[in-house]
Amino acid sequence: MNIQDKMLIEWDLSKLTTAYCRLADTQDFASFVKLFTADATLEVLGRTHKGHEAILNNFRTRPQMVTRHVCTNHWFEIASANAAEGVVYLTLYRVPGPYTEDSPAIPYDRPTLIGDYYDRYVREGGVWKFAHRRLKPRFSRVE
Repeated sequence: MNIQDKMLIEWDLSKLTTAYCRLADTQDFASFVKLFTADATLEVLGRTHKGHEAILNNFRTRPQMVTRHVCTNHWFEIASANAAEGVVYLTLYRVPGPYTEDSPAIPYDRPTLIGDYYDRYVREGGVWKFAHRRLKPRFSRVE
C-alpha cells in the first residue's frame, strides 16, 4: 500500500469520527448507528453495547441532554485496505436537563470528560465503519 492510499484511508477514518461526533450531538441516532457494523461493540462509561439495537437502546433510555463531542489527535494504524485501528482523543461537554439544541447558550465551566477512544475499523462495501469503539476516560466529572 502506498502513502497516498494510506492518506486516503486516514482521511476516511477522520471523517468517520467527525460523523460520529456530529450525529451524536444532533441526536440523529438512526444515522449514527449506521456508522457501525451490524455486530459492532460500543463500550462507553462502563457499559457495553453490542449490535445496532443495543447501541440505539443506549440513546433511547438515557436522560435528555445536550452534548458536544470534540475529537482530536487522530492516530491510525492501517492493517490492510479493509482493516485499521486507531486512537482518538475526546473532550466531552454534556449537560443533562431540559435543554435542547434550540435552547439559548447553556452556562458551563469545563468539560465533563476527557478520554481516549480505542477503535477498530473495517471497510464494508467501500465504506469505513466502526467494528469496535471503546472509550477510556482519563479525566472525568461524569456522575
